[in-house]
Parts: sequence; structure tokens; C-alpha cells
Amino acid sequence: MKIFIEIHLRFVATVWLILMAVLSLLYLINYMKFDSLMSNVVSSKLEVISSSLETSIIKAERLGIHLKSANNLPDLMDRAKSRDVNVKLIHIIGNNGEIIFSTDSQRVGELVDENISKRALRSAEANWLLATDKDLYSGLQLTNGFDELIGSVVIQYDKSSFSGTYAQVRLHLLEMTVGIFLIFSLIVFLVIRLCFGDISGVIHLIEQYTGGEKRVKEFDAPEGTLAFKLAEQMKQGEQMKAQVANELDAIQALKGKQDAEGLPK
Repeated sequence: MKIFIEIHLRFVATVWLILMAVLSLLYLINYMKFDSLMSNVVSSKLEVISSSLETSIIKAERLGIHLKSANNLPDLMDRAKSRDVNVKLIHIIGNNGEIIFSTDSQRVGELVDENISKRALRSAEANWLLATDKDLYSGLQLTNGFDELIGSVVIQYDKSSFSGTYAQVRLHLLEMTVGIFLIFSLIVFLVIRLCFGDISGVIHLIEQYTGGEKRVKEFDAPEGTLAFKLAEQMKQGEQMKAQVANELDAIQALKGKQDAEGLPK
């Protein structure tokens, strides 16, 4: 048992820690993938709203109506917002980040957050996306007939609407991670216990040999194992050592007898 605790258990614990680290990393990666997938699904829904508003703005531009003079946009924005209860706000901003039209009339004339402004007006892609802890911002850059940027549609979506889905996914991922860890932990324990049994026997044998009289005691290792073979070799070495010692003692005794009798050597 002492050898098991000192050797096997340490080895098993090390493998378990590595396995836990790998599974934790996979859990995090899978959760981030799911978050990205959900953001893309919601973004696809919001792109439809952005495209419908862009179409109305393009029509107004072709008629020579300036963006700020498109008085029909607030009604269109209200109707677009009513399509999804999770849409909090819809803004039309200018190329300086100022809110020109909004479903919240009190926000008109304000400047949007700098992070939103950067993503909306400086993104390399016309359809842009920005995710925060609570909200998801999506939109579409607006250009005039000369392909010049004149502003962007900004849609604020409430992420808490699918927080329940996130909780379920986290729970399922955690259950699967724990289940995989328990299964592989048991497999690792059995493999190490069975495959490294000889090592325990060898260490036990060495402890017996190096302790006290430094002789190989009766060792009950199964025949054919590494520990059994090593024990046999050590026993043979002890026998040869004892035989040499006996021969040396005999020679010394004979030499002493000859010296005592004064016989020639």
C-alpha cells in the first residue's frame, strides 16, 4: 500500500490533473463556439431589418432626399423594431456618430458609444457586429450614390433573451465534461495499476535489498514478472558472492595453516 501511495497514486494524480486541464480547455472552447454561433444566428435576423431600412434610404437618396430629411424613416424603424420583441433600440447615425433617427426620440442628437461608432463607421465590412456582456449590436453601413459612407444602421439586441439557452448549454457541457473525466479517470487508474504493477514489485524488492541485511528475502512476486526475474538474478548474485567469499576464506585458512607449520608456500 505504501508503494501504491508513493508511486502509483502520484502518477495517477498527475495524469488526472492533465486530463482535467485539457477537458477544461475544451469546455471553454466549445462554450465560446456556441456563443459565436448564437451571435451569428441573431446577426442574420438583424441583417434583414438593416437591409430593409437600407433599401428605404437608398430610394430616398435616388430621389435626392438627404438622409436627415427622410421623414418616413422613424415609422419604418418602429415597424422594424416591432418584428422582434428583443430589439431594444434602432438608430440611424451619421458619419460622425451622431444619432439622426432613433426609436427612442430622446436619444436623437446624441453621440453613440465610441466602441459602437468605431465598429459601425470604420469596419472593413458593411455588415458589422459587436457583442457585449448584456447586448448585441448589429448594423449595416450606409453609402450614397458615390459610394461614400454617410452613416450606419445600429440595432441593439437584448442578449438576456437567450440566457436560458446559454444556461442549458453550460449545464450540458459541464455534465459531459464531468462524465468524460470520470470515465477516463477510471480507465487511467486501471491501466496504470495493471501495467505498472511490475514497477511496484521492483521498488519493493529494492527496498528489501537495501534495508537492513541487504539480502533478498523470500519474494512472492508472480513468476515471469520483471520483479520475479530481478529477484532471481539478485539471488544468483548473492550465491556467487557467498561462494567467492567461502573460497577466499578457505584460501586464507590454508595460508594461515601453512605459515603456522612453516611449510613452503
